[in-house]
Amino acid sequence: MSFVGRSGLGGGRFVKCRQIEKPPQHGEKPYALLVEEAFDGPALRLSKRLRLLEEADLRKIRRGDAIDLIVATQRCREKTFAIKPRNPVSVFARQYAVFVAAYIVLAMAWCILIGTH
Repeated sequence: MSFVGRSGLGGGRFVKCRQIEKPPQHGEKPYALLVEEAFDGPALRLSKRLRLLEEADLRKIRRGDAIDLIVATQRCREKTFAIKPRNPVSVFARQYAVFVAAYIVLAMAWCILIGTH
């Protein structure tokens, strides 16, 4: 019970968080580090997820805690790799600029065609 965090439920009361796993011994990696390394960018393959859950069972970590850690890590990774949505004004401006450029090219071609006759 080393960390005190704010609960996500309304009211703003403090809730003590319990330790998920015992400190690693004999050079093994902490479970949180295993979860971080299992991700390929923002995605976690199902086979790796199942392997992580099996490892959590071997380390006697509750399945709910393991799933919470995986989901929290996935959210964090998705924020890191997120693509910003396009602004509707910039989308319109780009489409309008392409239309104007095409219209000018077509008008000049028409003027050259009519001027040669």
